[in-house]
Amino acid sequence: MKEQVIDIATKDVVTVSPDTPISKAVGTMENKKFHNLIVEKDDDIYLVTMHDLLLGNSVHQQVEDLMFRPFCVKMNTQVIDAAFEMINSGQRVAPVIDENDKLIGIITDYDVMKCAAESELLKDVKIDKIMTKSPVTIDIDESIGKARSLMMKYNIGRLIVLDMDGKPIGMVTEDDIVKKVFKPKTKMTVGELTGNKVPRMAQPVSMIINKPLITANIGDSVAEVAEILEQQDIRGIPIFKNDTLRGIVTRLDILKYLRDLRAESMVEVEIQGDFDEDQRELAERILFNEIKKIAIYSKKIHWIKLAVKKERDKGGVPNYSVKTYVKTPRKLYVAEGKPKLSSTKRIDWDGEEMELVAEKQRWDFIEVLKDALDSVKKQMNIDKEKRQSKALNIGKKEIMAEEFSETPTENEE
Repeated sequence: MKEQVIDIATKDVVTVSPDTPISKAVGTMENKKFHNLIVEKDDDIYLVTMHDLLLGNSVHQQVEDLMFRPFCVKMNTQVIDAAFEMINSGQRVAPVIDENDKLIGIITDYDVMKCAAESELLKDVKIDKIMTKSPVTIDIDESIGKARSLMMKYNIGRLIVLDMDGKPIGMVTEDDIVKKVFKPKTKMTVGELTGNKVPRMAQPVSMIINKPLITANIGDSVAEVAEILEQQDIRGIPIFKNDTLRGIVTRLDILKYLRDLRAESMVEVEIQGDFDEDQRELAERILFNEIKKIAIYSKKIHWIKLAVKKERDKGGVPNYSVKTYVKTPRKLYVAEGKPKLSSTKRIDWDGEEMELVAEKQRWDFIEVLKDALDSVKKQMNIDKEKRQSKALNIGKKEIMAEEFSETPTENEE
C-alpha cells in the first residue's frame, strides 16, 4: 500500500457542469460505470455522488444543488495515506491534484481495492474481523420507497433481498433506486402490466433487484474479498458460513480498516520508569499488539503512556507496578496493574482456631502490564456498551415515528 496515488489514479477524468440535470448525470454515471462525478465551476473542483443524487426531488434538478467541495489528494501521496484522509473526510473518492492544485486525476475506493487485493498484510486478516453482522435486509415484495427509507435511516447503500422463504437471493443498491427514479423509462412498469398507474417508489424491489447474489465465505481474507469487489465491480458483498448469512462487507469497511491501521501507526507511546532495557523492548512489542485490541473500543487513540515502578520485597525479589494512561477523543482512561498482596484469614475448625495464609503472587513485568491494559479495555468496553445502548434506545424511538411516505408527483409513472 506504499504506491503513490498518481500510480493508480484514473487520469482520464470525466467532468460535468453545475447546471447538468440529475437525469443526465445519472445517465453519465451509468454509461461510464461511475459512482461519482467531478463538477468543475470556474477554477474550483466539486464532487457529486450517487448517494447525493438519492436526495434529489426532481429529474430536472441540477447537480449544483447537491454537489460539495471535496477533500483533494496530492499526486505523490501514498495510497494508504490517501485512504486514511478520504475516510476521515467522509469520502470514498478524491480528486487528485498536482503541485499547482490543478486537477489531474481521480482516485476511488475501486482503485484502493486493487491495492488491497495485493496487500500481504490483508491476506492474513480474516473477513469476519471487519464485517458488519446482522445486515439490513428487505423482502422481495416490499416497495422501492421502503428500500430507500431503510437506506436513509441506516445510512447504507445496499440491502440484501430475501425471497418469500427468507432466503437471500439478490441485492438492491442506492444506484438502482436513483436510476429507477431519475432515468427516463426504458421498460414497462408493474403498473402498465396490470393496467394501473403505480408510482415508481411504490413498485416492488423485485423490479430493480441484482441477481444472482455474489457472496464470500466467512473464512476468506480481507485481500480475497477486496479482489472480488474489484473484479466484480461491486461495492458490497454478503458473507456466508455454509448456507447461512452472517454479515456484509463493503468497500467502505475495508477503507475504514486501512484507516485504522494507519491510525494505529500514528499512536504516540511514552514509557516512563526505572527498568531494564529488555523489559522496555518487551513493553513496546506488547503495546504494538494491544493497541489494535484497544482500537476496537475506540475509533481513535491519541496517545498511550506507561508509568513503570520497580520495587523489591523484603526478600529482595523484584516486582513491578504499572500505571497505564490511554487518551481517546472522549476520555482519559487510567488503570493500574500491581502484585497481589499476601492475605491472612483466621477460621474456627471444630473448635480449633486455624490460620490460612494466601500465597503471595509476585507478578512479573509482563503480567502486570497486561493486567493494566486489560483493565483499560474493560473500562472502554463498558463505555462502548453504554453508547450502543443509548443508540439502540434512539433507534427504537425512530421506529415508533411515522414511516417514510412517498407522495407521487406528476413526473412519476
